[in-house]
Amino acid sequence: MRGLHRLRRYRKSGISLVEMVVTLLIFSIMMTMMVGVLSPAAKIFIRIQKLQYAQIILDNTIQELRGMTRDATGHIKIYDKCGAGDGIAGLTGAERGQGLEFVNEEGYVMLISTEGCPDTGVYRGSQLLSTVNLGDVPAGRLFARYYVREKDEKYHYEDALGQPIARAVNSVFTDGYYMGNYLEIIFSYPAGTVQDESVDYLEAEVRLYSDAQRTELMIKEHVILDLRYDVKRLDGVTANKEVL
Repeated sequence: MRGLHRLRRYRKSGISLVEMVVTLLIFSIMMTMMVGVLSPAAKIFIRIQKLQYAQIILDNTIQELRGMTRDATGHIKIYDKCGAGDGIAGLTGAERGQGLEFVNEEGYVMLISTEGCPDTGVYRGSQLLSTVNLGDVPAGRLFARYYVREKDEKYHYEDALGQPIARAVNSVFTDGYYMGNYLEIIFSYPAGTVQDESVDYLEAEVRLYSDAQRTELMIKEHVILDLRYDVKRLDGVTANKEVL
């Protein structure tokens, strides 16, 4: 009787297979409900974090852009297209566009854009120092090219064979800086600005995309780029082809 009593007491204090299955079923249902609630929350958190990173990238880019253009001298010129496949030798300026040309304080012509860079030889005089190959600078990266002005105030954008050249180049930020995002900048003059008129500031639409095709816009900002010195809008031809 004592053994039977102990057996009955053991059975009462234990858990049956059915009870265990029911418990696990309830637990799995609760976990499914929790995942259903937490998953959208996690996505929202990731989205907010990406937007915060995008804002930091945009703010730093705007600050750098202002620093580059603030000390422009001589002239300001905007190119409608300034991509890896767009030669600018012999082209006139536009009201707004992808490329911005100006003379910096050191007297070099600067050409900045976010549209990539064609095959370009970097020269010091007649000596080839390095080469930027097509694809080395993808669209979506802020990139600067430098040129030496000739006596006629123009500069050689291409050599005699039609190959793009430059005095120096500069990837303003490393590729990792963009954190997988892609930049686009559209420059424009203040409304009503005409050829040979002094320009106090420029306008720029700075956009950041999450894809290389730049179709998924994450964030954008319209900014004013103040100019310290007296510069004039120039639409005439400034970039030409070298003649032997």
